[in-house]
Amino acid sequence: METFVLYFGKVILSSGVMFLYYQLSLKDKTFHHYNRFYLLFAILISLLLPLIRVNDFTIEVNNDVYRLLDKIQNFNTTKNIDNDHTYFRIIFSALGLGSLYFLGRFIYGIFRIQQLKQQFQKESFDGINFYHTNLSEAPFSYFKNLFWKNTIVLNSDIGKQILQHEMVHIEQKHSFDKIFIEVITSIFWFNPFFHIIKKEINLIHEYLADKKAVKQSDTKAFAQMLLASHFSGTQLPATSPFLSSNLKKRLKMLQKPKTKFGYARRIFALPVLFLVAFAYMVNAKNKEIKETNKEIAQAVSQIKKDTVKQEKIKEIPVSTKGYAKSDHQKKLDDLSKKINEKSKALNELKPGTKEFEKNVDELGELSSEIGKISVIVGERARIEGDKARVNGEKARIEGEKAMREGEKARIEGEKARVNAKIIEEKVRLEVAKIAGNDNLKNVYVYNTSLKTASKDLSNIHMNADFIKKDGKGNITINGVKNFKYDGDSDMKLYIDGKEVTKQEMDGLSPSKIENININKRVDNGKTTGDIRIETKK
Repeated sequence: METFVLYFGKVILSSGVMFLYYQLSLKDKTFHHYNRFYLLFAILISLLLPLIRVNDFTIEVNNDVYRLLDKIQNFNTTKNIDNDHTYFRIIFSALGLGSLYFLGRFIYGIFRIQQLKQQFQKESFDGINFYHTNLSEAPFSYFKNLFWKNTIVLNSDIGKQILQHEMVHIEQKHSFDKIFIEVITSIFWFNPFFHIIKKEINLIHEYLADKKAVKQSDTKAFAQMLLASHFSGTQLPATSPFLSSNLKKRLKMLQKPKTKFGYARRIFALPVLFLVAFAYMVNAKNKEIKETNKEIAQAVSQIKKDTVKQEKIKEIPVSTKGYAKSDHQKKLDDLSKKINEKSKALNELKPGTKEFEKNVDELGELSSEIGKISVIVGERARIEGDKARVNGEKARIEGEKAMREGEKARIEGEKARVNAKIIEEKVRLEVAKIAGNDNLKNVYVYNTSLKTASKDLSNIHMNADFIKKDGKGNITINGVKNFKYDGDSDMKLYIDGKEVTKQEMDGLSPSKIENININKRVDNGKTTGDIRIETKK
């Protein structure tokens, strides 16, 4: 959540800086083409520049903070921040609803234009669709569509000038600019600079069209025509109407001479861009360090609140004699390699075992060694050590979580085993009751399916003098008194070596049975096998 807030803040700041330079040096100057693309690129830069991450600039972090991290990393400092998340969700929901509203209004405007195209008669010339309308908003252009007002005579001087004006909008593809800026201002409606830039781009479009539509000789006549025209005050999105509310500015621009020092004004925009980019470079790498410091500060505050007695931190002196920079780097590489090996081994161990805890402790010791060396080598090594310690802590937390999940699964399995035992006992009693025998020790319920919880469970109920099970699913029965098979088609049935159906087996009297052999096999998780009955001769 905080990441989005920071991004939106950077977008607003970037667009503000870029527009400030335009306002001071470029606004109302005669190089309209440059101003048009400067404002469009200012929007793109404002959206993309905050996403750039640069690792070349860092800030110094207090060494005491890292030593404190070594002491408190085993404390559970996780805070309940549901309230903060609730506030963020409310804010982002409001922003999202606003964006949906403005996007919906924009899409409706586009749909309205499509309706107008179906409503009025169309003529085509030179790839342009010409529509005769009685709309108060006309004349206006939309991509290669020109909506003309019937009350304006096309062959008159005014009509020709207006037509030339609208053709400039079509030729220079101003509708693409308008579509782009409408979408951006709908999504980022809370950025005031985007709305100001949108207004300026629309005005620049009119400057460009007026300049090409008017020759030097008839500028006065064109100005009089503008003043005599009536502005309706309504405008469809992504269209370029001939009349607008900026008539005064357009008239002044028609009379304005070419701007002096135009090239210098344009080239000075580059330093502004570089300064903004540099500011983000310096801040990009520092963000992660600041977040780490913030978490540490919260942990210390929580410890103080819980009145946990803090042990005195013993600083371990690190001798720098006899160590060259290459020696430190070599040792850091060796420690990093060991940490990677320990991390991989940790993933293969079962959480909660002594070996697992031993690896976690060794990983912490290796991380601590990196932290000691990083004090000498510099900020980069210190950050790597901090990351390694955090990874070790994450592994420990994940291990404890897995251990809790395993314990939960064990408890659930135990419950299932007890329930199965109860069900088995009930069935055994029921079979004994059916058999009419109060001596239950020879009553046996045999399950032929591995899926004990399945509704299609297959059972063999038997009461005999002798029942032998070999542990592999095979059973031998002698002295059969009662035998019943609630089975499926996976078990084959044989009487005296001849394959029979279940109905034929059910029809065989237990008094005629000499012995029964049950053989069960499991192939790919599926239980198969056979039941072979030998009758008395």
